[in-house]
Formats: sequence, structure tokens, C-alpha cells
Amino acid sequence: AGMPILQFDCAAWAPWEYPGGVGEYARYVAYIMEGALGRMGPGVEQVCMIWSVMGWTQKLMQPLAVRCMEQLIHILQTVYPERTGVIFLCNTNQLFQGYFYRILRPWMGYNLLSKFCFLSRPSALLESVDASQLPGSIGLTEIPGTHEEFPIPFRSVSDELDVFIAELGGPDRLPAANVRTTAAAAAPQTRFAGGASGTHTGQVDLLQGKPCSLEVDISESTLGIDWHISGDLLGVVFGYKVCRAGGAEVVEEGTTTQDAGCATPSKSGAIGGNLAVQKAWAGCTLKLALYSSYSREDCRTLAYCIGIEAR
Repeated sequence: AGMPILQFDCAAWAPWEYPGGVGEYARYVAYIMEGALGRMGPGVEQVCMIWSVMGWTQKLMQPLAVRCMEQLIHILQTVYPERTGVIFLCNTNQLFQGYFYRILRPWMGYNLLSKFCFLSRPSALLESVDASQLPGSIGLTEIPGTHEEFPIPFRSVSDELDVFIAELGGPDRLPAANVRTTAAAAAPQTRFAGGASGTHTGQVDLLQGKPCSLEVDISESTLGIDWHISGDLLGVVFGYKVCRAGGAEVVEEGTTTQDAGCATPSKSGAIGGNLAVQKAWAGCTLKLALYSSYSREDCRTLAYCIGIEAR
């Protein structure tokens, strides 16, 4: 859709080499983002990011690197809150998945979290990004990127943009937004496979007096599931249960608990929770059930974000 693409290959990331530490990294993130914003054409308002994490190691989970990632999330959420269009996560390994769900995810709000897209295979990236826009050295071994290597920026933002626009042939050559429309909107997804790590986001319409559920099919590789549901929750009743095939036997059930003094879901505007999956639950289904008892509103739309961690 004309969005500038920012590519990150963690195999080449060495935060311990920054002379200025976390502060230098934060300034570099802002420098890169400002450069991307200056490359936006008419109608383009967001950037696309591609993270290749094949080279993720325990060294990148040391305190300095973790603080750098915390700064990255903070900057994206507070300085550029509406500028992230999508973040594709490619070549993820189990080490990174655990790091993402246990360390990074708690720092993210729903808006940023909904932008992350785990790709089961790197080649799935080609459904959204043309290979002609990807260099061969990004670490996506299954994708034959054909673009020449992009130069690493080193000048001031204004000087970099002047050179970039001059090479294009003028500001009129900046790529404009390309909006695709479909004849009919796809039905919202309410059932998800639990065999692969990923973050699923969307919206559901909750009709007054009619129950609605979001379901995750648990497999042998499912390790944990968490959820975040937001919107107007006045009069909404929530509960979850883990059922065996057919739904006849319930092996686990509960609700979102509130600590003493904490706001209720209707006041905080969110329902959140997580569940560590037991091996014996393979073949079961987790059902997140919602019910609206508020008679003054026939229908309300709720946003959901479901995270799945798998081996």
C-alpha cells in the first residue's frame, strides 16, 4: 500500500557496541523512523517492518539488549503511536517466541500488539510484499529478494531525504497509497489453531442476549494462551473453559479475576488473562465466552487480541 519498509535482521544487531548505550539506540530508532516518514507518498501514513529473527540468541536477552527493546516499544507506542502498519516476524525460533510472550508482550498495548504478524514460513511474506522490494541479505533464505542492497543512512535526516528524492526524480515520484477494496467483507474469525505461535486480532459483534465465543484448538505443541478483549464492557459477562472434543467434559474453567482495589472490566475497558496449557489438554478446545446482559444496547463491537505460544 505504498508504505516504506524497515528491515531488521537480528543476526547483525549488536547493542553492546553502542558507545552511548540505550540512549544512543533510542536516538537511532527516532532517526530511522523520521527517515521513513519523509519517504511517504500521498495518502501513506504508516510504515511496514520486517523482523528476521533467525539469528536470535541468548546474548540478545542480556539486560542491555532487553532495555533497548523496551525503548523501541516505548518509542513506537508513545512517539509514533499510529505510524506502525504491520510488523512481520520471520524465521522465529522457540527462544524468541518465549522472549516475545514473556518479556516483550507485557509492555505492549493492544494497538501495537495487534500489528505483529508471525509468519509460519518466510515465503508467506510475498503475499504482502513484492520480492522486488527485498534485498537478498535480509536473512529470509526462502525468499529470493531481487532488490540491490539498500545503503545504510549516515547523513542527517534532511540530507538523506534530499538525496533519496533526487534519485527518484522529484517528490512527485514518491509511491502513493494503493488501497485495495473487496466486494464483500470477510466474516470475522473466531476459531484459531493452537499449534503455531502467533497473535490474532480482530473484532466481534456481541448481540444483546446472545452468547459469543472465541475458540482456540489446543494441540500437543501449545504451551500457553493469553487474551485481551477491549471495548464497551458494561454488562458483559466473561468466562473461559477448556473442553474435550464434543464439549461434554470441562477440564478447566474460570473467569478473569480482579485484585482488590482494581478497576472492574467495564471501568478499565478491558478483559485480560492467560492460561498455561497442560500436556493432557491436547485435543481440547479453549472457549472464551462473552455474553451481554445490557438491554439498552442491542449490539456492541469488541476488539480482541489472542496470543498463542507453541513449541
